[in-house]
Amino acid sequence: MAVKQKSSSLENIFHPTDYFLESDIFPTVWCPGCGIGTAVYSFFEACKEKDIDRDDLYIISGVGCTGKIAEFLSLPSCSVTDGHIIEKAVHINEHNPEKKIVLFLNNADFLISGGKEFKKARRKNLNILIIYINNLIYTLSRDQAFPMTPYMRTSIQGEFEIPFNIPYMACSIGASFVARWTPIRAGWMKQSFVESFSVIGLSVVEVLSPCLIYDANKGRILDPVEKMAFYNDNSEIQFWVPIKNLDIRRQKKIIIGKFLDKNRINDD
Repeated sequence: MAVKQKSSSLENIFHPTDYFLESDIFPTVWCPGCGIGTAVYSFFEACKEKDIDRDDLYIISGVGCTGKIAEFLSLPSCSVTDGHIIEKAVHINEHNPEKKIVLFLNNADFLISGGKEFKKARRKNLNILIIYINNLIYTLSRDQAFPMTPYMRTSIQGEFEIPFNIPYMACSIGASFVARWTPIRAGWMKQSFVESFSVIGLSVVEVLSPCLIYDANKGRILDPVEKMAFYNDNSEIQFWVPIKNLDIRRQKKIIIGKFLDKNRINDD
């Protein structure tokens, strides 16, 4: 995919990450305070810290708000709307083995793709970073239920759908690096992205980023600052917590941090 070249002169730089962005098509569709923008910005900051050129990356996004990410990037990228995101990542890797593949996924992209597809990617020894933006919205289509975290809801058939412990799922499919952050912890999030660039294999960083304006229970508009403060006040950083203990339905506070890093084990 062709990459537009941007001038390096300061007079043409309007934003610190303008090198990575198609700033001409701004503003974005994301609401003020949305964690998607924070995750994307933190990723760019990690790229700058590691001195990674945009031509060394390939970004894949899926559907929904997160799927819009590819539209705003001035680097090789695409949006996959048919659910075959891992298949696309494998295809890109086979034709561009030198590129670091980064997937920005939402709930539907991550969970509907299924662990089996991620295991295929692991068997092919792909170096993939999955940035999973978990907005905690549980929705129903006209004919099926989507199993979203973190709360158990009844499906369209009236049966309970059991949500996933995302870090545990990531480990079960063979991830080498697993972390979870909230957008307010953007510095820690960026550091996890930096560390993931040195990981061989699959890295999963869950960004717990609830939709700030929409209350899925009551269908009403919320105060973004109030909701962001709620999730910040009810989370705490803990490192190396046993993966099975990270189900946020069973925690007094949401545990965020880094939980698996096989590079660290090897260093020890």
